Amino acid sequence: MKKRILVFLLVCFWFLMGVFAGNEEIKRALPRLSQSEYQELLDGEIVDGKTIDGGQILHYFVEGTEAAKQASLAQQADTGFSIAAVSYIPYGPKLKAMDIQSRQLAIFNAIRAISTQEGLTYISWRAGNKPKLLMEKSAYMENEKDLNKLLPDPVATELPLSVQSYVFQRDTSFGGNRYLHTYKNSEKEIFVEIKNISSMKVFGIFTAVPKDQLTINMSTYQLEDGLLLTALTTIEDRKPEVSVLGITVDLPSAFKRRITALQNWFVDQLNHIETR
Repeated sequence: MKKRILVFLLVCFWFLMGVFAGNEEIKRALPRLSQSEYQELLDGEIVDGKTIDGGQILHYFVEGTEAAKQASLAQQADTGFSIAAVSYIPYGPKLKAMDIQSRQLAIFNAIRAISTQEGLTYISWRAGNKPKLLMEKSAYMENEKDLNKLLPDPVATELPLSVQSYVFQRDTSFGGNRYLHTYKNSEKEIFVEIKNISSMKVFGIFTAVPKDQLTINMSTYQLEDGLLLTALTTIEDRKPEVSVLGITVDLPSAFKRRITALQNWFVDQLNHIETR
């Protein structure tokens, strides 16, 4: 009986030490969050903000990273709006055992496995806050226009500092659209800018976001015990709400749900690394 109690206490001790270590390294990386936001990150929740009505977002990004550079530009923009989100993902045993270079390559390949986004769901307000299919098709294109030859997910054997790819995605909110993915990588950060190179339409007719006016940035940043995953959505020269046939489309809400779905997808991708 005493032995069981001792084992239980040791497990509790190591768990608490892990939580303490995670909390401290998050504070070092993101020193301007509130205490409640640190706790939300440790609890596996997504912390988010937006630039609407003077909101600040730069404190959600690690200083000196490419993601922080883009967030600074977004925060200073005079038109349009931006939504930012950050989450903390502790490493599983397999990722924890890797050296920083091997882990970075594994993370890069996980992010680029976009075909696994097919079937992705999101929480739909119109469906009564229930899961609804978001992504119907997701694949790489050979070039920016040809949809007749879609390509499988690439797998890198070495981490590139930069790379560009064209992507086609058909979702239930905006139909089929083409995107340019541009990666900028470093020792600890993987950064991807996703730009729409076709107009995004509601009901396939009315333009909600014109070509080249949507930018979604996603970034991972390696800490010792886990990853910081950030997302930044910027829509230029557009008001937050668009009215179509008497229906109001709240763009910040729509893209916040999209960000949440993508971040949940990425967590699943990391889980797949652990089970391979």
